[in-house]
Amino acid sequence: MSNNFKVFLLSILVFNGFAIRIGIITSRHLEHSVRTAVNIIVPRINEQIVKTKGACFITHTSFIALRDSHDELNEKLCGLAKSEVSIIIGVVDRESGSIIEEQCAELNILFIHYYWTPGYQKKQQTSLNLYPSMEYSQLMERLINLWRWDNFVYIYSNYDAPKQLIETLSRLEKSPALLRAHTLDDSMMATALALRDTCDRNRCWPKKNRVLIELSPNETLTFFDASLKLGMISVHNWFLITALDDLKDHLSQYTHNGMRVSLLTVSKEKWNENDLAIKLPDMYQEYLSLIPANPRTPFKDFAFIFDSILLACHSGERRIKSCGSNDVVQKYKLPIIKPFKGLTGTISFNGTNERSDSELHIWEMGITGAGLHTGTWKSTWEGSKELTMLAKNIPGTHEHYQASVRESRTLKVTSIHEKPYVIEKILPDGRLKHEGFCVDLLDKLAEMLHFNYTLKIVKDNKYGERKNGTDEWDGMIGEILRGDADMAVAPITVTATRLEVIDFTDPFLQLGISMLMRQPNPKASSSLTRFLWPLSASVWTFSAIATVLTALLVTVAAVLSPKESTTEFKVQNSVWYLVCILLRAGSGYNCQAGATRLISAVWWTFTLVLIAQYTANFAALLTVDRKSMPFNSFEELGNQTEYNFGSILGGSTMQFFKYSRIETFRRLWERMQGTEPSAFVKTNHEGVNRVLNEKYVFLMESATLDYQVTQNCNLTRVGNVVLGSNGYSIALPKGSKWREKLTRQILDLNEKGIILMLKNNWWKKSQQECQSSEPEDLQTSLGAENVYGLFLLLALGSGIGVLCAVLEHTHFIFFEKKKRDGQTPKLQQMIETIHAEIRNSPKF
Repeated sequence: MSNNFKVFLLSILVFNGFAIRIGIITSRHLEHSVRTAVNIIVPRINEQIVKTKGACFITHTSFIALRDSHDELNEKLCGLAKSEVSIIIGVVDRESGSIIEEQCAELNILFIHYYWTPGYQKKQQTSLNLYPSMEYSQLMERLINLWRWDNFVYIYSNYDAPKQLIETLSRLEKSPALLRAHTLDDSMMATALALRDTCDRNRCWPKKNRVLIELSPNETLTFFDASLKLGMISVHNWFLITALDDLKDHLSQYTHNGMRVSLLTVSKEKWNENDLAIKLPDMYQEYLSLIPANPRTPFKDFAFIFDSILLACHSGERRIKSCGSNDVVQKYKLPIIKPFKGLTGTISFNGTNERSDSELHIWEMGITGAGLHTGTWKSTWEGSKELTMLAKNIPGTHEHYQASVRESRTLKVTSIHEKPYVIEKILPDGRLKHEGFCVDLLDKLAEMLHFNYTLKIVKDNKYGERKNGTDEWDGMIGEILRGDADMAVAPITVTATRLEVIDFTDPFLQLGISMLMRQPNPKASSSLTRFLWPLSASVWTFSAIATVLTALLVTVAAVLSPKESTTEFKVQNSVWYLVCILLRAGSGYNCQAGATRLISAVWWTFTLVLIAQYTANFAALLTVDRKSMPFNSFEELGNQTEYNFGSILGGSTMQFFKYSRIETFRRLWERMQGTEPSAFVKTNHEGVNRVLNEKYVFLMESATLDYQVTQNCNLTRVGNVVLGSNGYSIALPKGSKWREKLTRQILDLNEKGIILMLKNNWWKKSQQECQSSEPEDLQTSLGAENVYGLFLLLALGSGIGVLCAVLEHTHFIFFEKKKRDGQTPKLQQMIETIHAEIRNSPKF
């Protein structure tokens, strides 16, 4: 007697619940594996239900294998409804599932499926989805943030696959590069080439090329095969996949070269007590022995068929509608399902058709190629969500390997207290912390090259020079030579003598030698022509020319106008007349004609505005004077005796002047050597204090000088001369393996502008911007460009005046002269006599 028949007989004796009939719909190529799983699972579930006196019993299962066309689907569903099948389980894709879901809704059949559905898609009230859509997107977002995937490529094949992560992707600072695999790309070679081209454009390779793959199981493995042929299975790639069961099978040929693969799946690490109680491991092993070899996702298929059948048993009874029937059947709402344990975790729906509980697992391909379980995501319908990641604590994972490498790569770094490169800061709890440009740079390098470091300050507070000409060195150079430090990260420059004993990376900051001095006090200037400074030479010239031309125009207007006396407004009198107006003095001449009055009014306006501008600019020149630098070059510095000058004792600047063969610099060196008290200082801080308190010029590196000038408004750079071309570099022992790595990383940071960004964080002003004591607009003479409009006004007014004079002359010729010609000779003679007497009178 078979086991199935025994279970059936036993159920008749003890079972008092309801019996259900279920239908299974799947694709043709999955029919054998699905039928095998159902034939194993259903008897075991029935047996367990009988033992526990459960509420349901599965009495019948029907199978439908979908062909390429869905034309016969409606007829087959009607056949299932006629057989009183009340629940259908779909092991299908979303396209087929959406068609089945609509037809099941018409027949009031409960449809259970497992695939992602878009949020905008209308949900049927007769379907339950075991796929944890919301939990999947939330877990993906947590992993992207946890792993710091700030830049990655998203490869997918289904056109609307990105929609399931739309909220996650929208919250990222930088959107990923989307790359869709074409349906005709069977070999996935075109997709792999597109990925390589995308990373070439985005410069992925120097760090780690991160790729999220949303492809089917077959497409995923085909893509890896194409990537292997293109040389992309390497340590530079990190793939996150979602289609496979685990990393133990199918990936053996990709386990070399340290490629990192992470997997998001339902496959768990081990069976729990509930699984063991119902002999799930035995059932799964039996299933594996009966299906074809090397299945892509055996556990996922088996687990969701098992949970779907369990869910069917917990969904309760329902009345279905026959095809073509006119009977009114009550539309059932979603069944209220109490949470229960399934193979994929706790199953509950909380009043919706989307699953609210889930348990997802994160796997990783380790350094040796082994599949390692590194994390678990659990969520409940009450709202709790928990992500547990153990990768750092599991030997063989990439994170554990990197942590161990970091521990073995703890470098001893020496530096020196120098603003803004390394600054000592005491925290509120009393701990000592260092910050500054060099510390930020060191943090960046440690992050990129995966090393830890301990920073300490050099004991003697020196950069490093030979002691009394011996082979022994002091300062940071000495600590490197003695093995007390692995590197020196500080404002230390490369010199020939230092290169003889240690190595340097390429410079991270470019610089030269400049002169720092205190802002000179303004001095009042004296000059016999100082009163001419408010206006430029061009304005004075144009004003003189304008005076002469305007006088000629007044004379011409007087000649043309019959109302004006030509004897009064001769050229010399016109000039005197205009000068008197300019100086606001009486001239004794009065204009009678409208033309001469118009020209006079325009001249008055011109002189009024010009004098106002002269007065304002003259007042500014009397109150604010231009600062003058006592020297502007190194040669002038050596020729003056008012200021002393010097540099840091034993520093690269002192070495430059000491060994220079140029006459100017040798004289400066001899002058520094013979100065008492000593022209040399121990630190930059001491040099800056001497500049502020003495007549002292500090010769220092331009990068540090720029910082000091931004921090103190009383300091200034002398001239624009930057002597020499050097840079600050990282000092290392001879033959250090870190030199090439650090140099390459410094060049990369320079190209990306990261070093400039770090510099701007520390070279900015810490106080208010210094107000310029030398406002150019007040201290320069008023140029012609500022008074063009004024001269244009004068020219326009004078032109109109001359035009009025011409009109007056024309009017006189055609009208006034005719009137005079019509007068009697006697009257005309009397008028001429009166005019003669007036002209000959003593008063006139």
